Amino acid sequence: MYEPPTYVSWPLLAVVWGTTLLRVALVRSTVAERRMNAALVFASLSLVLQRSLAQHWLDLWFGHGFANTLSNVCIILTAASLISLFSAWALGPARLPRIHVVSLSVGLVAGAILIALSAPARSRGVAIADEGGWLFAAYCITYAVPILAVAVLNLWISLKAVRSATPGRERRVFLAVIALSLFEVFDMGVVMTTGVVNAVSEDNALTESHSDSGAFIRVLVVSAGAIISAGPVIRAVGHRWRSRRVIRRLQPMWRTLTGAVPEVVLELRPADRRALSVRGRLDRMSVEIRDAIMVLDRHVVFELGDHTGIAPPVVTAARLHLACLARSAGHRAHGTGGTTHRFVTDVGGEPWELARLADHWKDGERVAAALWARRLPQFGGPEDPSARVPAQV
Repeated sequence: MYEPPTYVSWPLLAVVWGTTLLRVALVRSTVAERRMNAALVFASLSLVLQRSLAQHWLDLWFGHGFANTLSNVCIILTAASLISLFSAWALGPARLPRIHVVSLSVGLVAGAILIALSAPARSRGVAIADEGGWLFAAYCITYAVPILAVAVLNLWISLKAVRSATPGRERRVFLAVIALSLFEVFDMGVVMTTGVVNAVSEDNALTESHSDSGAFIRVLVVSAGAIISAGPVIRAVGHRWRSRRVIRRLQPMWRTLTGAVPEVVLELRPADRRALSVRGRLDRMSVEIRDAIMVLDRHVVFELGDHTGIAPPVVTAARLHLACLARSAGHRAHGTGGTTHRFVTDVGGEPWELARLADHWKDGERVAAALWARRLPQFGGPEDPSARVPAQV
């Protein structure tokens, strides 16, 4: 069997497995995403089983050609996962909740048939393609029919969907899926024709040709499928990276605010904390920051900056630092709560707005520390000017 060059196969294998592992780790929130992940896992395993090292050991333990048969079984299970995926797309995930289990069971039955059909050839130490005859024809038909059914179903769904798809990335994805489905329909037709021709004719040039190119075709098809499904992975990685950056920017402000108002922090069990996504952590942090600001509103000093317009971020940060210092020192709240809406308007509620304020947090801390040291009445100092330290006024 022809094996593509290392400089071709390894990069493609890296793309397939990289996409698969990232999808399993990051893109699994919906039924359709989990079924797509299952299809990619089986397809990736089929490529590993076609590597010479895997074939050497599996053929040594279970007979010549077993690794290739097991690789074909993985492709059938890939098709079974895709059938359940397309049913979720066309009918909704709640319509046939057990379709994935049923399709995988049918795929396993077809895989068992492939193993049984290839057993006589393995016992004689030859590949089933070299054995030929009607066993090989039955083997080809058993392998091709599930994949052909999936390709036709996928083609039908994609042709319907591409007409209503929005121009741009979505339409390009459907067009790529249509092209891949048409290629699979053609390839599975060749597989079945190969088996029948081999059974009725002694000239097996078609069998040898397809057997030689089959491994390379599979690598290309699976790689194309992985590239098509890589879009959600790229977006998920981008979202996680941006969320981590915002979390790092918010961390100093969050520590100060929750140190002054610890009751806004909701404690989680260790298992729940580990299960929290990066986006979930960012959302929790943003909510806790906003809750702390609402509590600190009665301690906020509005003698800083412009009273009528939107305060500069450094002034807003200084106000919050002073409010934290006043509350932590046990000073009486002097606000009425009526300023809450105006203050929240200054800050903003979205994570990126909070992060913009957090970028000035250190500068606001220095301003607040200087004002706090002057011991003015609005910062908790004595009302009588004579009781203040002149050098600090």
